[in-house]
Amino acid sequence: MCMSCSLTNAFGQLMTKAAGHRSPQAMPTGLARRRFVGAGLACAAVASQVRPHAALAQEARPDNGAGGPPDTIFRGGTVRTLAADRPLAEAVAVRGKTILAVGSNAEIDALAGPETRVIELAGRTMLPGFVEGHIHPFLGSFFTAGLDLQLPTRADALAAIARFAQDHPTGTLRGFGWRVDMFPPQGPSKEDLDRIVPDRPAFFFAIDGHSMWANSKALELAGVDRDTPDPIPGFSYYVRDAEGNPTGYVLEVAAVLAMVNKIEPISVEAMAGLLEGWLPKAAAAGITTIYDAGVPPVGDDQGAIIEVYTDLEREGRLPFRVVASYMMKGPPIEHAVSGVEDLRRRIDTELVQARVLKIVGDGTAEGYTALLLEPYTDRPDTIGQSPFSQEQWTSMVTEADAAGIDVHIHACGEGTTRLALNAIEAAIAANPPRDRRHSIAHLVLVDDADMPRFAELGANAQFSANWMSADPDTVDILLERYGPERQRQIYRPRSILNAGGTISFGTDWPAAGYFATYKPLDSIQIAVTRQLIGQPDAPVLEPADERLEVEQAVHANTMGAARQLRMEDRIGSIEPGKLADLVVLEQDIFGVGKHDIAKVRVEMTMMNGRFTHGGG
Repeated sequence: MCMSCSLTNAFGQLMTKAAGHRSPQAMPTGLARRRFVGAGLACAAVASQVRPHAALAQEARPDNGAGGPPDTIFRGGTVRTLAADRPLAEAVAVRGKTILAVGSNAEIDALAGPETRVIELAGRTMLPGFVEGHIHPFLGSFFTAGLDLQLPTRADALAAIARFAQDHPTGTLRGFGWRVDMFPPQGPSKEDLDRIVPDRPAFFFAIDGHSMWANSKALELAGVDRDTPDPIPGFSYYVRDAEGNPTGYVLEVAAVLAMVNKIEPISVEAMAGLLEGWLPKAAAAGITTIYDAGVPPVGDDQGAIIEVYTDLEREGRLPFRVVASYMMKGPPIEHAVSGVEDLRRRIDTELVQARVLKIVGDGTAEGYTALLLEPYTDRPDTIGQSPFSQEQWTSMVTEADAAGIDVHIHACGEGTTRLALNAIEAAIAANPPRDRRHSIAHLVLVDDADMPRFAELGANAQFSANWMSADPDTVDILLERYGPERQRQIYRPRSILNAGGTISFGTDWPAAGYFATYKPLDSIQIAVTRQLIGQPDAPVLEPADERLEVEQAVHANTMGAARQLRMEDRIGSIEPGKLADLVVLEQDIFGVGKHDIAKVRVEMTMMNGRFTHGGG
């Protein structure tokens, strides 16, 4: 599911060949076109005048002495603050980048000055800006460019490709989103595509990001034939027929990107341009902060792509703040901490920091690379694998913890979750007490014995709640992999909460098993229903009692993820002294039907006191 686990190194090597080392002057001119609505980024004061939270205000953003009335007042709505002492309000005042006051209409109206802009909510609902606790904007922008193939059947996919080819009569055709369950075990074939697109290249990425479907012309341009060696035999390869000819089904990232780079050479500039197209979509989804869980490096440099964010920030066009990672995919482990420290010194601006160690602990159950405690049901010869031994896990996490670095661990199998928890436990025993914010991500399967350990060790459980629907991936494919007993125990955020643990949400866009999305409201609805969106009568993913309340799901996508990123004193709730990260929804998602949450439109998004969506 988390395609970044195998993508980044191969991707970075290709980008290095295509583009060389990137400089700020190499930014595409297209990046200068878009402008977001709202105020500038100048600093402003933070004096709380209504129901003051003095300690919070002083900790989050001290008064700089400028004072004065608010720049913007929102009034006449339902303000769900997510603050423990005042969960509901009617109005909010914003000055500069900061929330000045929260209270009743009368209290906030009294603060207005002659230049204050008053926005009537007219019964609409305000929430804190959404915090994405695990997402891949660059990879998502690259993979999802082109045709969306998230469709029910192979026939639907082929019909969509035919229409797309007719609408785009020249050039390469590409897209994303076809699913493994559309095809027989041998996968998709080039012949299906050749009948539609015989004379130009066409290739389409699977929804998990680990495979590709290509036509004969794409194979020809990439130089892939019966004599072409597989990049990683037995792991990343070109599926072949009985005569040894490639079928058009390409598995795993080394082979996929080798082909793509021959057909459409990859460059940092191209990646930046694709990201530009996604930024307004993120703002329209209400996203105001992200954890970028892995970018492709340029050669050995994991910071080159992250610097695209800082370029956008300098231009005043970055619509969210970013916490980024240094990624470890396998041994040797000696450079893990120094890698984070180098990035942390290099990239540390107001909106962008690179300060987390991302550890790719295993792969996916779909590919038999998630590490389990017991063998796979349909392959009893294997339990999967982790790139690291328990000794390496312990050494890496303990050293990072001693350096004050938070780790974020990809763990789909319950075996990897145990290794990760063991390493965190060892770090706690070895190092002095501190405020730790280590996270374990995805958690498709967690053993009962490990559920209470999240609370005991203070480890955050990071879920992609949009994966939690009953669908052909979670029901059919995972039933084959795990067997019925284990399959009925997948994705259990409520159990971790009940055991005293903390959870956060992040979509992991574009990676998915069945439904790829970057929209927090999609995740929130699925967490509440455990059903596919748009199908109120759809099956509920077992265990059904793992469904969350709306408040729990919203908290995971705001305060929970803010805490994960060490930002809960500045974002995640609507309180005086915090940064003005706000979303206005056309309806109250706490009041609409649980199957209608994802339909609710985000009408305004404000980040750091400026509108990034709506508000014009």
